[in-house]
Amino acid sequence: MSFQLSPEVDGNKVFLVRSSEIEGRLDPNFISISRRLKGKFNSSPFEFVKFGKCIEYIQYGISLLANKEEKGMPIVRMNNLKGDEWDFSDIKHIELSEAELNNYILSHGDLLFNRTNSKELVGKCGVFRESGDWVFASYLIRVRTNVKKLLPDFASFFLGSSIGRLQIDCLSRQIIGMTNINAEEIKLIQVPIPPLEIQSAIVAKMDTAYSTKKEKEAEAERLLNSIDDYLLRELGIEMPEQEENTVQSRIFTRRFSEISGGRFDPYCYKPVYEQNLEQIAKGKYPFKKIGEIALDIKNGVEIRTYSETGYRYLRVTDLGSHSINEHSPRYVTADEIPSKIKLDKNCILISRSGSLGLVNVVEEKIIDAILSSHIFKVKLDSSCITPDYAVSFLRSKTGQLEIFKRNNGGVIPEINQTALKQIIIPLPPLPKQTEIADHITRIRNNAKQLKQEAKQGLEQAKQEVEAMILGEDSSDA
Repeated sequence: MSFQLSPEVDGNKVFLVRSSEIEGRLDPNFISISRRLKGKFNSSPFEFVKFGKCIEYIQYGISLLANKEEKGMPIVRMNNLKGDEWDFSDIKHIELSEAELNNYILSHGDLLFNRTNSKELVGKCGVFRESGDWVFASYLIRVRTNVKKLLPDFASFFLGSSIGRLQIDCLSRQIIGMTNINAEEIKLIQVPIPPLEIQSAIVAKMDTAYSTKKEKEAEAERLLNSIDDYLLRELGIEMPEQEENTVQSRIFTRRFSEISGGRFDPYCYKPVYEQNLEQIAKGKYPFKKIGEIALDIKNGVEIRTYSETGYRYLRVTDLGSHSINEHSPRYVTADEIPSKIKLDKNCILISRSGSLGLVNVVEEKIIDAILSSHIFKVKLDSSCITPDYAVSFLRSKTGQLEIFKRNNGGVIPEINQTALKQIIIPLPPLPKQTEIADHITRIRNNAKQLKQEAKQGLEQAKQEVEAMILGEDSSDA
């Protein structure tokens, strides 16, 4: 018996499928991709079998409400799975009965699989190896493999490979904007079964690649973290001491004469802001307010209708911590760029609301961009300050304190033009500004290079292993 199907993703609009080809789903997309994958599986020197044949135990997590008060047992949630690695910087706890604890407690070697989220995150998995007693949440699925056939770390690597991801994307389903995959569908994934010694060698190779990646990323972060120390040392500025966040530290007094004519809310009079100003005043160089060194300050314009082409529309999310982001650029159709927000190389961009404190120079690729209304365009007086130096200072801890001091104190952080003009910047001679900015640029470039090497090294290891599994030449992977 055969069926006629019209898949959404296939070069042919119509193709025939034998009933023997239908394994679990009468889905044209699934069957089309399965056909393409079958050729890859057949070229492999290793047998491919359904994942379900290598699973001893599969289980959904617990759906009880977790807490932030550290009451009960720590619980692994889907946001703890970050890419190919674990992130336990945000941990919640859950109170369980003894029976519930016994049912959901994790063991070393358990493979946790993200079963619902956005399309790119569904199927992310990792092998749990934390110390102590933990349980896992309902958006995760626990898989215990038969370690005599399939090592969990090898399974985790393969599921994250291009062939594993393709199968997961094919099997998962879109429901009300969320992507889901269930335990039965997970069992349908085809996995390779090399000899255990080869699986162990592959795991060791990938562990080495991940360790090298972490080392390079740590070195990159060390370089980036050194920027503030260098900048403030060159300016002769010391950071104010950070007080512990206690009730006593949040209580302070100010004379009426100190706030007369200014703001009356306590936010901008925090001791740390006053101490920061004192340290800037003690530095090597005089300082001026932005309002004194800016030739022009303008807000962008609000546009809510995007198009596929046109002018780049810069939003706050496009202002990165190091450079302009390219994650999801937006474009707008317009006859011309409003003259008030035209950019040039003497301008800097500063976020004014939401993610406060983001600052960027005008890079060549955005010279013709239109700014959103949540971004300030600040045109600087080139006779006294360079854009690269201004951005370097405003990104520093001292510069960020100056920006946040001007925050309106509301639920959503925001500053207006009047507040922006009050931010102060030390002004070394122009050659010194250039020296400082160039040195910081070299640090950032070195850090960027290390991060690229870290990513490329891991990707190279993945490609080599995947090529070996599929019986391909790694130079073609």
